[in-house]
Amino acid sequence: MEILSAIYYGVDGFLISFYRLSQIPILGYYIGTGVLCLICVLIGQMTYCWIYRRNHRFFSSDSQEMIHMHNLSIKALGAKNKTAYKSCNKQANDAFGKYFFAQAAIGISSLWPVPFALGWMQSRFVQVDFALPIPLPGFGSSVGFMFTFFPIYVLVYILFGKIKHKLPYFSSFEQWRQASHSEAEEMMSFSDLAGPKAPGPTIS
Repeated sequence: MEILSAIYYGVDGFLISFYRLSQIPILGYYIGTGVLCLICVLIGQMTYCWIYRRNHRFFSSDSQEMIHMHNLSIKALGAKNKTAYKSCNKQANDAFGKYFFAQAAIGISSLWPVPFALGWMQSRFVQVDFALPIPLPGFGSSVGFMFTFFPIYVLVYILFGKIKHKLPYFSSFEQWRQASHSEAEEMMSFSDLAGPKAPGPTIS
């Protein structure tokens, strides 16, 4: 707790300065909270990229196994080998489960700055109430700072996602990720069992 208190004390002056950019208190609050959310999103996304690079070999292995077994199940179905299809399909589903939960875990890792941001806001705005236009069941006629933080965070997250590919650090990461998957096996679909379509008749 002493370490957290020292961290909060160290960043307090920097963070609160954004809340004082406007002489209108409510406007300053939304500006400051917007900047705080942007910092959380930025640090979280940088963490995501770092973890992904560090664990790329494992993610790539799970992804390739999933696609390979899926393709084998499609080919077995095309060969009318029901036993092989069930076996390959089961292994493909198991590989998908591993890959899905790994991606979910790395996605959640990008949210780690949020609790620290809320902890700092707790020290500053715990006694601040925001009046609601109409009373809401379970909330009453006013809400606390967390009720405002999460909508702003979601909005900033969405907007940041639209410009992320234009920022040097994230654009280079995306280029690297695409290049690392360029030689991966392509996933087949059931439509591939029909084979290539015959060219239509030409009209002279």
